[in-house]
Amino acid sequence: MQDINIINCLLAALISYLLGSIPGAVVVGRLFTKKNFQQEESGNLGATNALRIVGKEKGKLFGAAAFVCVFIFDASKAIAACLIAMAYIPDRTAALAIATLFTVLGHNYSVFLKFHGGRGAASLIGVLMFFNYKIFLVWFGTFLLSAIIFEIAESKKIDKKLVVRAIDKQIIGRLAGEVIALLPIYFLDKTLFWPALLVTPLILIRHKERVIRQIEERKKQ
Repeated sequence: MQDINIINCLLAALISYLLGSIPGAVVVGRLFTKKNFQQEESGNLGATNALRIVGKEKGKLFGAAAFVCVFIFDASKAIAACLIAMAYIPDRTAALAIATLFTVLGHNYSVFLKFHGGRGAASLIGVLMFFNYKIFLVWFGTFLLSAIIFEIAESKKIDKKLVVRAIDKQIIGRLAGEVIALLPIYFLDKTLFWPALLVTPLILIRHKERVIRQIEERKKQ
């Protein structure tokens, strides 16, 4: 590991946090609708909630456009933070780990929104896609397979809507997949393993309420 200047690390962390704090869903939301995303549907400031809110009001096409815009915004701010951090921190692994961690912290607990925000997955995905798309494919494949397996185990049925249900409703399966994906990433790309490892717990924490809700819904069935 190369020598790391603490001041540069702190500066990179601060810049990353502030970039992460910029609420993409709020910015994009104002372009598509006058609704406050924090008060609609799940209240989450992420791409999926943008899809639901805008889709219900203006149709699927506008909903999809809102989803893409919010996703690109949230992914891009993490990528930008990493590139800036790499200019300050010579060690690539440390730079990516610090930038990704603090971008997601800013995204999830935005200083501009009284420390509320999204869940951070899009920011992590952006980093994986930009720096090694093959690692992203491994991550996404594990994520999707886990969600499908959990959904089949719970619903006891396989039909045309299986994949859609798994991605949209199967929160526990999705989160399990994100945790399991850390293992192959560790062996394939240790540089990206550390950002993924540091950020995954933050994503899990922000999904706590949805996990509880899914468990309660399953008990009622």
